Amino acid sequence: MANTYKWHVSNLHAKIENDGMQNVVETIHWRLQATDENENVVDVYGSCGLDAPESDSFISFDSLKQTDVEGWLESILDVDSLKAGLDSQLESIANPTHIDLVLVEEEEVK
Repeated sequence: MANTYKWHVSNLHAKIENDGMQNVVETIHWRLQATDENENVVDVYGSCGLDAPESDSFISFDSLKQTDVEGWLESILDVDSLKAGLDSQLESIANPTHIDLVLVEEEEVK
């Protein structure tokens, strides 16, 4: 089974008014999450700025959908590279090459 990916949008930073348009999204704060067949989950997060929209392509916040924002992200970000990095993290979880070892201190003899 292939890894699955899901966008999470934590915040849309918007300008209250711009050229007569209200609540114009300027920055998207996002996270892309990947899950493998064993339910291991990893993610990458960031933010990206948007160019000011033209009035004929502007989507008002009341009409804005998750799919619209995902489309913006996918047109700006190198999604293939993000997914490759997430796939690598999941591969490392599934097939670890390192472990953490902790020394236990001996009790002091009195």
